[in-house]
Amino acid sequence: MREILFKAKRIDNGKWVEGNIIYSADAAEGYEAIIIPIEKSNMYADEHDKNIGFEKWYKVNHETLCQYTGLEDKNGNRIWENDIVSGKFNYEKIIGSVNYGSNAQYYIERKGLYGIYLDNSEDWLDVVGNIFDNPELLAQDGEKNA
Repeated sequence: MREILFKAKRIDNGKWVEGNIIYSADAAEGYEAIIIPIEKSNMYADEHDKNIGFEKWYKVNHETLCQYTGLEDKNGNRIWENDIVSGKFNYEKIIGSVNYGSNAQYYIERKGLYGIYLDNSEDWLDVVGNIFDNPELLAQDGEKNA
């Protein structure tokens, strides 16, 4: 079965949290993105107002939302949308960001060069960062290939 999982940065402390994403339009502060971790997050129902809730949930910055690709790198790390990956492809060292394409496939976007689709690429790729925490890593690709 395919694992559908998301991660984003928490609003309260900026740390990454993984789980299921929901968008709540009934929040006091307006429309919010919320991640509910899959482990240790039991659901409950309030007997008085019939609301359903979760033990743990976190407001997240929706601009940092990343979906799990279902793939892992050569070290067993999950590969997420917006990750920066590095590896050797056709005898060339590459670095690029993981994006979701219009043809429903994840690919590695490279500065000024063709993209590389992530079809079971985990045997040659390393996750080296992400576009939110390590954007400077993408500049390295442009310098090497300019």
